Formats: sequence, structure tokens, C-alpha cells
Amino acid sequence: MITPNHKRIFCFGCSFTQYVYMPTWADILTHYYKDMKTVYNLGLSGAGNYYIFNNIVEKSLEYNFTKDDLILIQWSGVLREDRFNDGKWQVAGNILNQEIYSKEITKWLIDEEGMTKRDWSYVHAIQKMLEADNIDYEMFSMNGLIPVSQYEEENPLRPTFDFEHLYEDTLSKLHPTMYSIIWGTEDTPMGTAQERYLKHGADYHPLPTEHLLYLEKVFKIEDDELRTYVDKITKELLV
Repeated sequence: MITPNHKRIFCFGCSFTQYVYMPTWADILTHYYKDMKTVYNLGLSGAGNYYIFNNIVEKSLEYNFTKDDLILIQWSGVLREDRFNDGKWQVAGNILNQEIYSKEITKWLIDEEGMTKRDWSYVHAIQKMLEADNIDYEMFSMNGLIPVSQYEEENPLRPTFDFEHLYEDTLSKLHPTMYSIIWGTEDTPMGTAQERYLKHGADYHPLPTEHLLYLEKVFKIEDDELRTYVDKITKELLV
């Protein structure tokens, strides 16, 4: 959890951490701790877990993480494919919903077992790296590190893999997903993305009030001024 001993907070993730149209949980933390801690929002909209993994490693070297830091990591969806070329990252988001991928390329890229195996190893490696250096961290994910689409009803018949037992301890250290806390119901506990029409258009991302809900439920951050601040921003986004 976030404690008074943490002088810097580093936030990593995808568009559920850094989003152009509205503040996320990381931005809310920046506002909340503005007079107490330095908060870095190092998320990138559209990012997959390869980018997040690489970004954490590079920032650990750049900022020299210490025992006075807290690393908050929001892992993204499994069905993503990040590329670095021509000096910049190409992060297109969920492969199944991107027009830049032809059907032939999508069929070649998508392998649910391979993509899950890839991303779980990233999570495990980052955990071990931070623990070895005695760095405090908290991890959670957007909609679970499982191969399901973020835009469709949850699929209870997802495939199982023979390597899952190897990562039981690793995955048990993650907090509940953002989807489950924000959008989970009795019928769909994993949660389903909600399409809303905001001033900038149709959107499937959490509202600022929903990001705050996650912070309240998982990180026990409760503050009346913060609630008023977030409520005001959310009302300004609504049509």
C-alpha cells in the first residue's frame, strides 16, 4: 500500500493509466499527493505488456529506484503486440480491434497460449527484479492477464494452459482487476467494458469517478476534497 515513507510513486500501464481525454488513477494520485510526493505517470495509451515490461526496466535504471519508492504497475491485455522501430514504439492496442492489421497478419500474430506465456513471464520477471532490490510495488491489471477481448462479454470458457501452475504464486500477488472492481456484477464478475458517449465521442474507458473508485476499494484512498475534484472533472466530460 501507499505509505508516508514513499517519496516517489512510479505508475506504469496502458490507456487505463495514461489517457488523453481524461485523468486516470495515476493522474488522480498526482493531484492527491501534489504537496507530499512526486508521482510519475509513465503509462502509454495502447501499450501492451511487452512495452510495460521494457519501460519498467529502463525507468528503473534511469531513475535508480530505491526503498523510498513505490512502483505501481497496471498490466494490460494479453492480446496486444508492441513493436519498436524507426526510433519509436508502435503500440496499437488489442490486435483484434485494429484496422492496421490485415486478417492474414492477425491470424499469424494471434496465439492465445503463446501470448499468455509471454506476458506472465514479464510479470514474474518484474516481480523478482523489484523484490531482489527491496523495492516496494503493487500490481494489478486492466481485465486480467488472460486471453479475452476487452470489448466483449466475458468468456467463461477461456482456454487453460499446462504452464498455469508455474505462475500461481506470481499471479496471486496481483490485486483484483480494474474491470472487476469498476464494472463487475454478480452475473459478470470479471466485468465488461461500458460504451459511453462523452464530449469527445464514444469511449470504453473508465470515467475519472471509476478510477477513483478503484483507488478507494483497492488502495483505501478516501478524501472528500479528492471526491469533489474528481466529480467535477467527470461532469465536464459527460454529454
